[in-house]
Amino acid sequence: MPWTHDRIEKLKQLWDDGLTASRIAAELGDVTRNAVIGKAHRLGLSGRMSSKSNSSGISIIRKKKIHTANHQKIIKINPEIDEPMNPTSFQEIKDGLCRWPLGEPEETSFMFCGRKTNDGFVYCQSHHKQAYQPLSKVRERRKIKKRFRLP
Repeated sequence: MPWTHDRIEKLKQLWDDGLTASRIAAELGDVTRNAVIGKAHRLGLSGRMSSKSNSSGISIIRKKKIHTANHQKIIKINPEIDEPMNPTSFQEIKDGLCRWPLGEPEETSFMFCGRKTNDGFVYCQSHHKQAYQPLSKVRERRKIKKRFRLP
């Protein structure tokens, strides 16, 4: 089912109400949880996982268990405090501003993230992490493809 204006508005309202992506998918009907997450991302709706911070605004270090082959290790995660997105139109985007797309390019409301970037990068730190994978992950996938002769 296509994303009509009414369905998008309902998605935004349900998202703001704090419903899970699965629950939103059920409310909208004829759409998957992943489609809801993708559309929310393209619309630039706020993320659900907020970093915990103390009263001074300094991030609290959280721990996360990761499982590897026959091992379990705990790593520290230090969530960074990001500046809010600054939706910027195509006409206003310039060097030093994040070019992460928000929405669908064919829509008149299409914008870019607009956060500040580090010199030489086109994405802010948060979107850079989403866009680029460490080389070790790429190499691991190549090994698997080679081992199983996947295309």
